[in-house]
Amino acid sequence: MLRSGIETRRHPWALGLTLAVMLLGTRSSALEAPKAEAAKAQASKKEAPKEVPKKQEAPIGQEERVRIAGLNEKNCTKGDPEGCYKLGVASAQGLGVAKDAARSASLFKKACDKGHLDACNGLGIASAQGMGVKQDSKQALALFEKTCNAKSAKGCFNVGLTYARGNGVPRDLARAATFYEKACTGGAATGCFSLGLAYAEGNGVAKNPERAATLLTQACDAGDMNGCNILGTSYMSGSGVKEDMKRAVGLFEKACDAGLAGGCLNLGLAYQHGDGVAKNPERAKALFKKGCDFGFGPACDAHRDAAETGR
Repeated sequence: MLRSGIETRRHPWALGLTLAVMLLGTRSSALEAPKAEAAKAQASKKEAPKEVPKKQEAPIGQEERVRIAGLNEKNCTKGDPEGCYKLGVASAQGLGVAKDAARSASLFKKACDKGHLDACNGLGIASAQGMGVKQDSKQALALFEKTCNAKSAKGCFNVGLTYARGNGVPRDLARAATFYEKACTGGAATGCFSLGLAYAEGNGVAKNPERAATLLTQACDAGDMNGCNILGTSYMSGSGVKEDMKRAVGLFEKACDAGLAGGCLNLGLAYQHGDGVAKNPERAKALFKKGCDFGFGPACDAHRDAAETGR
């Protein structure tokens, strides 16, 4: 069983919370790359400074998605690997075209064969998960290693994740950490986040709370909301950083506003206990419900408990 690796001292709720959110966070990975692109764009909008309001762009309608998919199909037919890759992403998600995992994998392969690294990662994901192609962990790893060797941060992260999970290879946390570091250095926020967790837990590297906090800060600053959330627990407990309850609450709020259920749960607990903010049971319950509405079980449990106890 995973341990949080964070000393809790005055805030016993942080331990279980950190564990729950870590488990949630480790599933947020480059192995979900096609969906991550849209999510990252949305998150970047929500992170805009509040003092500089920006006009909200209308969501892309189905007609526009069909138009874009048609344009990408034309470009792909002409031999443009970018067009093939984008059409593959659309086919994987059913955006403007029929959802078709087999076609998506075929398009990724077509673009990958022409050297498109994101398409190779996409094909690797399909192979790892058996989506539209036969499940083949070794083929997936070969594709991830190919892109990593070509300086793709996503590819390096996926290699690290493969070794961390032991997908088709012996589980090797030390080796995973080396690839997370390559991914982080290459600009992948998920790499910094995962390496930060490794240092927090001592998984494959010597446990180092200070190094963990530095990496989680780097991940958070680069837009990884899991990094912001776990960094918040570090500030709440004073693990690797000077304890700062208000800073912790700000990080939880940032993660929650960006749609991370664990951030809403943590923020709700802060309001429930009066940690870094004035105690506010109603605000806590609303935040638990928000996290629950995102489908996060621990937030649903917290909301139910708060409703039953009236606090």
